[in-house]
Amino acid sequence: MQLHHCKECVDLLGEYVEGTLPPDRAKALEEHLSACPPCITFVRTYKATRGLCRKALSREMPQELMSSLSSFLGKHVPGFARPKSDTPAAPEDSAADSAPKKV
Repeated sequence: MQLHHCKECVDLLGEYVEGTLPPDRAKALEEHLSACPPCITFVRTYKATRGLCRKALSREMPQELMSSLSSFLGKHVPGFARPKSDTPAAPEDSAADSAPKKV
């Protein structure tokens, strides 16, 4: 397989960077990259941009927003498992906490 146009390379980049591109297509892309300085520059920029975005998005979500989102997803998405810290106490636990204690 041979890639004749830079656009073909751009279309394959996501899979290439993720490592999910089939070996024959990855080889063809690497052959094109070895002879195309603009595509090499594009790949480097693409990789750097993905890393920067991942870093920017890794900021911690405020607890209130996380709880609200977990609650929403728990109600509306079948199979969504809420983190234990967001799960409200079982009704019998809260009733036991508010009942008068015998001494």
